[in-house]
Amino acid sequence: MKRTILTLCIGALFTGSLAAQSLTLEFSDRTTNYNFPSASGVVVEQNKIYAVGDDSPWFHQMNADFTIAEKELIKDYPVGDNGRIIKKVKPDFEALDALTVSDKPAFVMLGSGSKLDVREWAIVISQDRQLRIERSLKPLYIALRQAAGYSADQEINIEGLASSEDYAYIINRGNGGSNVIFEIDLDDFQDYLAGEDELLEDIRAYHVNLTVVEGFEAGLSGAEYWSDTQSLVVTASIEATGDAYNDGEILGSYVGVVPLNTLSQSQTVDLSDNLIPLMNNNQRVITKVESVAFTSETPTKLEGVLASDNDDGTSEFFNFKLSK
Repeated sequence: MKRTILTLCIGALFTGSLAAQSLTLEFSDRTTNYNFPSASGVVVEQNKIYAVGDDSPWFHQMNADFTIAEKELIKDYPVGDNGRIIKKVKPDFEALDALTVSDKPAFVMLGSGSKLDVREWAIVISQDRQLRIERSLKPLYIALRQAAGYSADQEINIEGLASSEDYAYIINRGNGGSNVIFEIDLDDFQDYLAGEDELLEDIRAYHVNLTVVEGFEAGLSGAEYWSDTQSLVVTASIEATGDAYNDGEILGSYVGVVPLNTLSQSQTVDLSDNLIPLMNNNQRVITKVESVAFTSETPTKLEGVLASDNDDGTSEFFNFKLSK
């Protein structure tokens, strides 16, 4: 399989374990799945790949070659002739992670919040399939807006979810408001999902500056926790659109690393010169990476999966390796 190799030297921004280190990104040729629309969240759990799409009613388990091994219905949403949930009612599940809810290992998917009521829901499915929860996120998303200091015309657009040993990190894409990493106590967040708490008050918001191309800033699209380096690996992509509801021309995608100790040092993290673009033959790979998951990790190397939604009813997947 052909692999593209890109290297980025991370400079003074990072004061943690990755400071002044070179990061090398290798990624495979894209694999297109024509039977899985709009991949938006991916997670690896017990060596199995799971994925959701933002307008698919199905929760997918994927084979290593990114074909569909199994799928189960998330909910009986109305779908069109193409099998995709009708846009005006789609829950827009953009974030996926494996957490513990009601003392059960579970998959958690979050709606983007980019349309009031319709996209403000979480679905929790325990791994033993004995627990299913549909939980309103409206109070949480109101709290996120307040924590971010958003004005009335700025929009929430949640795209990613990651968790460390102590915190949940909710990732907001900045095409309606601004790029933000929200940090919430993990136990509190899991209790909220279980319905044991109704409010989450201790929310920290870290604004993130990203690369600009043709006048459009990249938007955060996913994250995963790299435990060996206490960092978040984030994905970002650029669309030529100025809001969180409508799609735009895809201009490229990126991978970056955010050591968690940088979040505590400033309310704003500048990644504008510290993202690795997906490039092939000196050209941006035109794909909208939406999510990242790891299949293996060490203190110096990650291997995993990137999932892309290209807004055309198909999904693309890449194997990747990130090393230093």
